[in-house]
Order: sequence, then structure tokens, then C-alpha cells
Amino acid sequence: MFETFDNRVALWATLEMQTALSVGSRLSLEPTGTDLPVVKGPDGVPFIPGSSIKGVVRSLAERILRTWNRQPDFWACDPFDAPCVSAGRKDELMREAEVENPNRVEETFSEKVWVESCTACRLFGSPWFAGRIAFKDAFLQNGDDLPVVTQIRDGVGIDRDLGAARTGVKYDFEIVVPGARFGLEILAENVDDWELGFLLSVLRFWEEGHLALGGKVTRGPGWGRLKDLRSERVDQSNLMAYLTGGQPAQERPDRYLQAFQDFVNQHLGNGEG
Repeated sequence: MFETFDNRVALWATLEMQTALSVGSRLSLEPTGTDLPVVKGPDGVPFIPGSSIKGVVRSLAERILRTWNRQPDFWACDPFDAPCVSAGRKDELMREAEVENPNRVEETFSEKVWVESCTACRLFGSPWFAGRIAFKDAFLQNGDDLPVVTQIRDGVGIDRDLGAARTGVKYDFEIVVPGARFGLEILAENVDDWELGFLLSVLRFWEEGHLALGGKVTRGPGWGRLKDLRSERVDQSNLMAYLTGGQPAQERPDRYLQAFQDFVNQHLGNGEG
């Protein structure tokens, strides 16, 4: 997957929060700190870890892949209960590679794992190889424009019989205020056009405000929209120009979305399950 450079596509977007955001860290060590503070950098400014972004995007991608479940072209395993390549199967493939091609064991093993891996693991990674899509931490862009950046909210446990707050079950948590904007950057390396088109199709949910991020999303926080999505591509046709200081032109996502549509028509029967 990574022996040679084929292409790298960078995606940029702005995530504008329509509701509060609760991406919590561990308990505060301050005597008067909140029970669940938001994640902050050394400067005290909140940010969204790339792992949180990757988690929600991969989760939605897997749900979509399971809608079709067309092996081997378009499917997702259950990485915890039924992985596409289990630890036992990984050992079997390694032994097969050692017998079949003792001079190229690692390469042969990687090819065998790749063949048996699901679409989600091929894109986002598995215990046996790195993902081809990377998500950077997203940093706050408009902190100076907000009246306040974070607030503390109260939470209570609800008595299921009375439908009211239960005595002694109270906590508080920190949120980033609505209107906060974060800069997102996603890097996709050595991906096919249809694979990038699939990723863009998943991100469409976020562009329309239908993908939540962080905790407590069923109670309001976590909802925002992706805006100003744009991309740049470096491949073998412009690699030398890029290495010598040139800047690749920004491109529209239409080519990738069309490639994904063509893939759907060819492999998934026009998208019918």
C-alpha cells in the first residue's frame, strides 16, 4: 500500500458548531474543576482530537458499508467481535506466506491480509496495517470572536418512576459554546478515486448537519456543519513540480463523486441492497 507514492489528496473544511460541543478529557485535577472538562491544548484552548473525528467518520462509513455488505467489493467487518482478519487468521496467513514465498514474506503476507480485509479496514486501518486516511487534530479558529469559549453545564440523573431529578445524582460538564469554528484537515494517501468519492459521500452527512461529534449528543451537544470543503491532489503527474516548490491547484470533488457513482453502478446494482 505504501511501497511507492501514487497520490495524496488533502481535504480541508471548517466545522461550525450549531450546538455546544462536549469532547471530554479525564477528570479535572483542580479543586474547583468540573467533573468532565473539554480537551484543551497547553495554551488552554479547546481542540478536537483527530481520533474523535476519525471515530465518528469511520463509524458512519461502516454503517453505510454494512447496508450493502457486498463482499469482497464493499463491506465492513465488526472489528471487535468478528474482525475480517482475526489474530488466528493472521498467524495462518503468515505461515502461508513463509511457505509460498520465503524471499518476500512480508510483501506476500501483506497482500494476503489485504485480500481478506474489508473496505473499512483497508481505508481506516486495522491491527495489521495502517490506514490510508489520516485525521489531524482540529483547532479553534475564532476564539477571539466568541464572548466566551467554554461554559459549565449541570447534569442530573432522572428517576425513571418519577420522571424528575433523582436526589444525589448531580454532576457538571464543560462545553465549547455554539458558534465555535474548527479547522479540519484530512489526508488520504494512495486511494482510488471511488474510495475518495465514498469518503466525500460520508462527509455529506456532516455538511448537512446530520453527523454528531463528541459526547451527550442525544441531549443536544455535538451538532455542527462542515463548510467550505476543498481539496488538493498530488500524484505522479505533478509530483516533481510539487517537490520543487510548486503548489497543486485546488480541485472540485465532482470527479471523485462520479467515480464512486460509477463504482456503485458497476458493483452494487445501482445502489440497491
